[in-house]
Amino acid sequence: MLEEDPVLITAPYYEKLYKILKSPLHSVFKTLPKPAVHHTHLTAAADVKTLINFTYNSYVYYSEKEDLFYTNKHGCNLPGYLKVNTLR
Repeated sequence: MLEEDPVLITAPYYEKLYKILKSPLHSVFKTLPKPAVHHTHLTAAADVKTLINFTYNSYVYYSEKEDLFYTNKHGCNLPGYLKVNTLR
C-alpha cells in the first residue's frame, strides 16, 4: 500500500480514510480479536525517507519541550510548537 501511496500513513486522517477502509489489510484487521487497543507508532511504522518527507509539509509542528509532533492544516496555536519548516 505504501508503494502505491507513500504518504498513506502520514496524510491527514480523513484524506486517506476511504482508501484504508477499502484495503485488504483493513479487512484482515477487522477479523482479528481486539483484546487491547490496536495502534502503531509513526516512527516505528514509517521508513526514514517518509519521516523526512513529512517534515517538508507546512502543517507539521514540533515541540522540543514535549518532544512531540502535531499536524493540523488549519494551524497550531499550542504553546511551544513551531512549524518544522522554520526549524530547518
